[in-house]
Amino acid sequence: MKFGSGRTHILKKSSNIGAAKIAIMLGDAKLDRYLREFNVGSRLGIDLPGEESGILRPVGKWTKISSSRIAIGQGVSVTGLQMLGILCAIANDGKLMKPYVVREVVAADGAVLLRRQPQVLTRPIRPETAALMRSLLARVCESGGTGSRAAMDGYRVAGKTGTAQKLVQKHYSETDYMASFVGFLPVEKPEIGMIVVFDEPQPLHTGGSVSAPVFAAIANQVVRYLDIIPPETAPVRQAASSESNETF
Repeated sequence: MKFGSGRTHILKKSSNIGAAKIAIMLGDAKLDRYLREFNVGSRLGIDLPGEESGILRPVGKWTKISSSRIAIGQGVSVTGLQMLGILCAIANDGKLMKPYVVREVVAADGAVLLRRQPQVLTRPIRPETAALMRSLLARVCESGGTGSRAAMDGYRVAGKTGTAQKLVQKHYSETDYMASFVGFLPVEKPEIGMIVVFDEPQPLHTGGSVSAPVFAAIANQVVRYLDIIPPETAPVRQAASSESNETF
């Protein structure tokens, strides 16, 4: 799929209409396949109890408008871990990895009782597609993008804002939201992936205004702790822009 200047703004401006149109272009079967390849609707298998699988109905039960609704986050449910995994797959050249908390357990005598190695679950997109997505997601955090408040001095950040209406009594609420920002950095060689989620934030409720600044604040501390050197070509952060264009 070729991207003209208008299409590159779908992510940057978080356009629900643009996302819905792309889903319709893909078709139900291909959209369903991509979602499942990214593990939507399935557990990732992290080494912690209580992981949820999320909700993705079989494609045979979709209605005529399901794909356009799923594209904007309605009619589907994902966990924060699943969403982070999707962004990290893009950062990792299209490889979706199995997450884990404990890498190694060593006994007092030095014997290794447990050692986990990186494990690829799926590879839903090609490396060149992942590279294109990294570039597009980086624009989200530039001036004029809905994630501009996630920008950091010296580092290029890539990510996506989320502003989801909560389901209340089988209807989407007009007042209660889940606000999120998920991203990674540095774009040139990703080393950190993180998601920040707020449940019913007030008075602001969009991911760009609530979650993105927290992402930047945490990431600024993490890059120092991990001694991640800023790439020489990284920009100086510009003033955050208005988020009036955010729709998702």
